[in-house]
Amino acid sequence: MDKKSNKKYVFNILLILILGAAVIYLTMKDDLQASLKALMSASPMWILFSFILMGVYFVLDGLNLYTFGRLYKKDYRYKQGFVNAISGTFFNGITPFSSGGQFAQVYIFNRQGIQPTNSASILLMAFIVYQSILVLFTAVIMIFKYSIYSSIYSEFFSLAIIGFLINFFVIAGLFLGAKSKKLQNFICNNIIKFLSKIRIVKNYTDTVFKISKSLENFREELNILQRNKNILIKSSIINLFKLIIIYSIPFFAAKALHIDVSIKQLPNFIGICSFVYMITAFVPIPGASGGSEGVYFMLFSPLLGAVGTPTTMLIWRFITYYLGLIIGGLIFAVNKEINRTE
Repeated sequence: MDKKSNKKYVFNILLILILGAAVIYLTMKDDLQASLKALMSASPMWILFSFILMGVYFVLDGLNLYTFGRLYKKDYRYKQGFVNAISGTFFNGITPFSSGGQFAQVYIFNRQGIQPTNSASILLMAFIVYQSILVLFTAVIMIFKYSIYSSIYSEFFSLAIIGFLINFFVIAGLFLGAKSKKLQNFICNNIIKFLSKIRIVKNYTDTVFKISKSLENFREELNILQRNKNILIKSSIINLFKLIIIYSIPFFAAKALHIDVSIKQLPNFIGICSFVYMITAFVPIPGASGGSEGVYFMLFSPLLGAVGTPTTMLIWRFITYYLGLIIGGLIFAVNKEINRTE
């Protein structure tokens, strides 16, 4: 990593910390003493359990990359998959729209003996499965909880639906475009051409080439997944458990703070937290900092109250975001395989 990139990452980390701290302070300042008292009296058992759950999430993330990595390198080890996944978590967390993770992971795969073309294939397959499970998981929540969430969170529910639809159309468009040459030609010859005429798309030829290449790559990865159904099923299960874990952390944070919540409310916490991620997925700030905390506060306030919301938010944000940054950054910095000199 060059010095210019390092400066940018340092700036992003500082921005993350400043925005996160500012939003947390603003949400806690009116009940600062009560919030601090609640945090000081938190249950160590439930805090530890939350950390363990997040640890399981990181293990599953590594297992997912290990599963795909062995398609291209039979002696690819789980440790390598874990190092790559947690390093990707770090770079995703410090770059806008999680844009830096994929580049870092391709670099790490190369260090681990997997060529960039194959590593790009691995990451695309992982994206296909994750995005598909995310869309299906959120669709189920929205269908079964629509009447409740649409009445309590009328404005924010609309934003969640927009976030869901964007994710849905991304994956659906890729699937349909990859499977249908007619649709691909229609997109390139009509939609892109129209966008080019109204100056939204600057370079028509270049854009058409990139879309065609992306759909071709997507088509190839779909064929690989279809030929390796056991890997597809395994990755789908892994991603399902990952989503359940990361969406359930606010519930266990509430348990840690002695808030009166029952296990029957866990599905509600999972549903609301999924909306937090859906709404903030397109915030153009590293880690959606500021936006994530603000949306969390708005959505969980009716459920957790003036003190419970900012305090659970602090625990949730540290465990699901900052913990990955710390572990991922340290592992990337000290791993001998990544940092060996040629």
